Amino acid sequence: MTKVDILKNRKYYNFLAAATYSIIFTITLTVVFVLANIIFPYPNIPNYPSYVSLKLKNFAEHKDEYNAIFIGPSTTFHGIVPNLFDKLMAEKNVEIKSFNLGFGGATVAEIDFYLRTIIALKPANLKWLFIEYQDSLYEHFSNADSARSIYWHTPKETILALGITLEQEKPLRRKFDTAYGNLKSLFYRILWMGRFSDFWSEKVLGSNLIEFIKQPYSKLLIQESGYSASDGEKKPGKTEIGHRKNFLNNLDSYYQRVDKLKQRNTASINFSKTYSLKVLKNMCDRIEKQGIKPILFISPTLEYQEPTAIELYKRYNKSVVFALDNPETFPTLYQVESRSGFTHLNDRGAREFTRFMAEQFAKYLETKKSGIYPF
Repeated sequence: MTKVDILKNRKYYNFLAAATYSIIFTITLTVVFVLANIIFPYPNIPNYPSYVSLKLKNFAEHKDEYNAIFIGPSTTFHGIVPNLFDKLMAEKNVEIKSFNLGFGGATVAEIDFYLRTIIALKPANLKWLFIEYQDSLYEHFSNADSARSIYWHTPKETILALGITLEQEKPLRRKFDTAYGNLKSLFYRILWMGRFSDFWSEKVLGSNLIEFIKQPYSKLLIQESGYSASDGEKKPGKTEIGHRKNFLNNLDSYYQRVDKLKQRNTASINFSKTYSLKVLKNMCDRIEKQGIKPILFISPTLEYQEPTAIELYKRYNKSVVFALDNPETFPTLYQVESRSGFTHLNDRGAREFTRFMAEQFAKYLETKKSGIYPF
């Protein structure tokens, strides 16, 4: 064997040894973090300082006081006023204590996660769960390493999120970014990075949920039973100001989209979101097994594709859907004076929307019929 052969063999064995040790180290580290998740699991209620944690914590502490919950994305968060809803139902001799569990940007998978959390808490008196199901929303890649995103990305919810993403009518590049972001959040959760982030924020940076609860906005949010007006007392950020400015500068486009919404022909829509439909059906079935009635509702956005909630009733003829997105039936919800932008209602619009919601709920309680309301 020549000297050259000896050197080649030595390099080969050195490389093989390094690769073997690296693999062993990676496997060991992964096992350690997986075991850490089992021994020290994520808390049922997140403890990172945000309004999501605040609302879930408040619900957990008062879960037996509520008999109605509204859950959905930002259009729920800024669109449903529980205190007003309860008052309107009291005028109809129906005792309701409701809470708004809307979360800005919440996707179907995230909402599914919180629904499981609510059910696991076993609220003694919960009778109705109002759900806004918007499967067109997607998880932004920039949020992948946030404490909120990491918290809900369990393997089950990540698979659900990927399935919803594949069905969305989005460019392929956006689908790839969304899928990658979901997998990144899952990876961080499995490797316990989210828990380390919580520890760092609380112990090192001094940022924690207890201090967050003391802030004026947090107190107001709880006083309003989880509702936050899009044009409320909280000082708007650059994003909100930009959205409002864009809305006012493009009113012609807004009116055109409203007109298009009026002219929609749902009979001609080819529904293709079979996975999303299955997710929604399973969600409703799971809720009903707990003796809770799921009620789906559609906010007055500018989406003119037929929602999955409508398709669920058409296929199975047993769900309850409050479709409050028709500009001809609910014209005041589409007036500029009632909106903060293309997507959201302002406080005036939210209160009007809540009144319509209470009216439809009263009709449902009177008839107990499945169907798409208003008839």
